[in-house]
Amino acid sequence: MSWRPIYFLRLLMLCLCGLFLLLIAFSSRAFAASNPITITYQTNAVHFPGSIDFTMTANDRDMPISQATLFIRFKDTPDAVPEQDNVTISHPAKFITLHWHEDTSGNNFHSPGTPVEYYWELQDGLNNQYFEPPQDFITIDTRFSWQHLSQGLLQVNWYNRSQVFGQVVLDRANTSLTDISQKLGGGLLHPINLWIYASNEDFHGALPPNSYEWVGGEALPYLNEAFIRVVDTEDYTLMRDMPHELTHLVFHQRIAQGPLPPTWFDEGLAVYNQFYHEPEMQFRFNQALASHTLLRLSQISDKFPADADKAYLAYGQSWNLIDYMYSTFGQARMTLLIQNMNNPRTDFGEDLTQALGEDQVHLENQWRLHLNQPAILNSDQASTALKPSIQTSQPQSAPTDSTEPLFVTLGVLLILLPMAGIGALLVYQRRKRQQVLAVQQGQPSTIQYRPFTTPEQTFGRSPANVPPDISGIPSWQPDYPAINEGDSENMGLAPFVPFQENFNSQPRKKAPQE
Repeated sequence: MSWRPIYFLRLLMLCLCGLFLLLIAFSSRAFAASNPITITYQTNAVHFPGSIDFTMTANDRDMPISQATLFIRFKDTPDAVPEQDNVTISHPAKFITLHWHEDTSGNNFHSPGTPVEYYWELQDGLNNQYFEPPQDFITIDTRFSWQHLSQGLLQVNWYNRSQVFGQVVLDRANTSLTDISQKLGGGLLHPINLWIYASNEDFHGALPPNSYEWVGGEALPYLNEAFIRVVDTEDYTLMRDMPHELTHLVFHQRIAQGPLPPTWFDEGLAVYNQFYHEPEMQFRFNQALASHTLLRLSQISDKFPADADKAYLAYGQSWNLIDYMYSTFGQARMTLLIQNMNNPRTDFGEDLTQALGEDQVHLENQWRLHLNQPAILNSDQASTALKPSIQTSQPQSAPTDSTEPLFVTLGVLLILLPMAGIGALLVYQRRKRQQVLAVQQGQPSTIQYRPFTTPEQTFGRSPANVPPDISGIPSWQPDYPAINEGDSENMGLAPFVPFQENFNSQPRKKAPQE
């Protein structure tokens, strides 16, 4: 008999939880069923690169629809926010068809492969509102009829060439990915798209306005997309541009959780993985060796110089340094370095020290001495270099957490206090019953049973399960110089577009090789 209040309490809590879940499950359906506004048809049409047309048809069984808003979000950056466009309804009616022309030219440009999310919001004369579930599509370069071949996580896209051409590109791209995966210690984690353009003119039509003529390839790691120009299966861009761009995609997938790497490491790694290197880059690097004018790594960590000649040198010496690191420290420790770079709690300097036993300044000093260049550290500073330490599987003592006893105590209390409360409740009820039985014969009384009521609870929406985002990672815009063909004496600053590669031409002053 004494357990009846506890049983009732459990039953009450179970009913409340069940009612709460039912309200959540059916509230949206009930709202949708009662809403007089419905969208009966909608579509979108991409006209790359200039515009996207949206069309929508809706009806309202009660009142004319008087207001419409289109929300569009181009998800080509981690922090993209929706734009809000108010669509004019000239003649409100119960049945309407609306059109919206979204301008994507000029400063509104978005690269092929950009995911787009949109939805309509409608309102009628009675203030009934309809919020459409988000719709998604991906923009493509609609100037061409694309052909596709896939293998594993790689898809190759091309046009106006035979299936044999596409198969050759796919095979060579897979060969590049195998080589890249071996050097980086791992391959692709997510699907990628490689878009092959047949000419420079076609390729540059896929770039943002005012991009310079020297740009010969582009990688967009956030979108897992890369674009190159390939004339035929004998084009050297398959040995230079393609492995370079694929390296950017693989590398950034492998370190997606960590901070962005220094520019010299990112670009040096991409050049290192090329199957072909033009002699001009090595020649420019040798010139810097002869004149002792190598750039400091601190100068090329955030971006490369805007000056074309110095930028070309930056690519050459970054490539040489990466080659030195692989030769000196070996494949295993370079793989460990890249693995460490995926840790959001450490920076690049800490990753270097843990994997190679060198911080950046000692690494740079050691590399310069290897090249018979002036040291950047004196003998005392150089002697403080850390000894290389390779991580092993030996158990390590866990760091002591001073708050652990507190949390253990709180956990025990959270268990014991409810048990003590239940016990006290049972004792109280037993004594109360004994008192009642003792006085029943002499002075009858009526006992009103008041079940224990739980305090009012507010159930909040559980947080969304959002995958790790590189939106917390600071945005990075690597810099590249502008090359004005025919005017080598007057060079302006190029717009610094991520991962645009200078491969198609050699300007009179050397431009960066990307």
